[in-house]
Amino acid sequence: MTYHELVKKVQTALAKADASKIEEHIAVQVNVTGEAEGAFYMEISGGVLYVAPYDYNDRDALLTADGADVLAVAQGKISLEAAIAEGKVAHEGNYDKTLALGSAIPEKKAAVKKTAAAKKAEAPVEAAPVAEAPVEAAPAPKKRGRKPKAAAETAAAAPKATAAKKTTAAKKTTKKSK
Repeated sequence: MTYHELVKKVQTALAKADASKIEEHIAVQVNVTGEAEGAFYMEISGGVLYVAPYDYNDRDALLTADGADVLAVAQGKISLEAAIAEGKVAHEGNYDKTLALGSAIPEKKAAVKKTAAAKKAEAPVEAAPVAEAPVEAAPAPKKRGRKPKAAAETAAAAPKATAAKKTTAAKKTTKKSK
């Protein structure tokens, strides 16, 4: 990218900058290093941000950075304050005025790729409709503690058990009548 292309991209990126709340005059020169080497200035005057491809001798601050980093700041991919703190942009001069200029540059929120689990966790939780289940007969409770007998043993023991129950019932009745 050439110097003129970089300045044009910075002007386009900062066309939407809102400096209306900044009442003071701020002038910052930007020295670009690397492929798009050159200098331009950014000025806030009357609440409007101007970008022009000239040196600015009566400046409040001087910024020096690679063209890619200058463009990243202008496009709001990184804040001016963060770029200075990370050493991507060198700063000289009035730091408060530089931060005021940086506050006029709109920041874009970085697009974050989310995993399916993260999307599911953020999705609103809705109560699922409850489907009515068909009513089924409950299985008979199993008797515990006994081993199941073979079918032949059960059939043979059935008449004896009935006779034993009658005898027990008869004994109980006779005891009560005495």
